[in-house]
Amino acid sequence: MKGLRLPAAILVLVLLIGVMPSDLGDLINNTQGQLNGINGKIGQMQTELGKLAAEDRALKAQIVALDSQLVAVANQIREEQGKLQVLNDQVDAAKVQLAQKEAELADHIAQMGARMRHLYKSGSISGVELVFSAVNFVDLLNRALFFADIVREDNRQVDQLRLERRVVAGLKADLEVKQHEQAAVVASIRQQQAQLQSMRVQQAAAQQRVAVVEALVQRELDAMEAQRAAVRQQLQELVAESLGAHSSGHFMWPLEGVLTQGFGCTSYPFEPYEPSCPYRHFHSGIDIAADWGSAVRAADGGFVHNFTMTCSWTSAYLCGYGHYIIIVHANGFATLYGHLSNYAQANGSEVVKGEVIGYEGSTGNSTGAHLHFEIDINGTPVNPLIYLP
Repeated sequence: MKGLRLPAAILVLVLLIGVMPSDLGDLINNTQGQLNGINGKIGQMQTELGKLAAEDRALKAQIVALDSQLVAVANQIREEQGKLQVLNDQVDAAKVQLAQKEAELADHIAQMGARMRHLYKSGSISGVELVFSAVNFVDLLNRALFFADIVREDNRQVDQLRLERRVVAGLKADLEVKQHEQAAVVASIRQQQAQLQSMRVQQAAAQQRVAVVEALVQRELDAMEAQRAAVRQQLQELVAESLGAHSSGHFMWPLEGVLTQGFGCTSYPFEPYEPSCPYRHFHSGIDIAADWGSAVRAADGGFVHNFTMTCSWTSAYLCGYGHYIIIVHANGFATLYGHLSNYAQANGSEVVKGEVIGYEGSTGNSTGAHLHFEIDINGTPVNPLIYLP
């Protein structure tokens, strides 16, 4: 069975054994004990659900904290990016200023060279001419001093431009160092942002997984509670009818097919919760697969009871065993036939061993056409293979 355990069926079957009316009180007490077992499992499910809810809240709180950190980091990135932009602008301005200084220096040197070449080519700078063209010694001295002043001024301007160029170049280099450092700061913060975003994605995925499991547990809990209510109702309806069951005490295979799942602990997550199992789930019967619609026969004689298990969250769909039948036999035995496509006997009718009671299907929590077959003794599921030929 790919579905829920049949606590309803099991507990009902306890009372549906062929017994004398004087034994009904004991059987009812025994069935109440079975109901208490269901209540205990419901309590376990509620505890598990509480843990999941707490984990869900913790993950949501972590996501909120990460969102807050991401907002702070985004603000920090904007602030540091603004500082980097200022440095970028300053570096660009320094580059322009440096280019201007280099152009001024080159232009001044070029002009000075042009004047010197002009004087040389025109011969107006000849020392002989400078001496003989002077009116007197004072005039000669004045001419020499004037020429020296021109040369010194040119050299001074060149030196000043070179100094300014070195200052601007030094400023540019300093700004570029700060620019690289600030870019590293921004890159580091962006890396931190990426890590936080990755953490948030992981936490959100974890929270989503917990939410899915939480919903599944809640759904299974709802189904178990519905089964508990069904047990109580079925007990009232079936006790009176079950006292006259005629059974052989020997079981036959209810369907010819392939055994696809055995009895006992299983890793299938939608089987009923069982804390004693390694994977915490238990399959309370066997699954037999055959062609859809194959006839399902009574494993032994007894009273037929037809049931339909609807989903707790909507009556539009079937869950658990879907359409299923419980046959009450003598001596505390009962059998369950799950996932049927239809019934072949009226509810409450008595059948003999081998009589057709329904047809194989895939209703309820099922992954394909098959029959879930279960044998219970006094409300406890047992391995059907022990009793089948």
